[in-house]
Amino acid sequence: MNHNLSEYLKELRSVYEYSQADVAKKLNISRQTYSHYETGRITPPPESLYTLAKLYHVSVDMLLSDKTLSTNETIKSDNPMTSNSDLLPAYLDYVSEPANKKRLSNLTPYEKQIIFYYSHLDERDQDDILTFMKIKYHNRKEGR
Repeated sequence: MNHNLSEYLKELRSVYEYSQADVAKKLNISRQTYSHYETGRITPPPESLYTLAKLYHVSVDMLLSDKTLSTNETIKSDNPMTSNSDLLPAYLDYVSEPANKKRLSNLTPYEKQIIFYYSHLDERDQDDILTFMKIKYHNRKEGR
């Protein structure tokens, strides 16, 4: 099994801003057992690997791949943040800035991603996005 799995699990958990207790609860295990996954003391069983892959929007193969040494270089999935791993360092810097950290503290990781991408668009693109969201909202409200 991949010797980098424990580091990768820590990195993924950090990106998604989960506590060890949060992940352990999703796996139906104790926090201490999950902690052992991150230290490499215990290798997660297949059912836990499947649940972790689903939780982090990556394949089990990706979790076990030798290429999992760096989340910044290897995460590929349908997740909006991880589909372009080149942006991960910029995203982590953005959400870690003291002003942004306070402002974003009550948002989900997904909402933070939306704000990150939106803030990097020019004003015209932001207007287009806002118009699109208003149309989608209106259509949903109308039942379309």
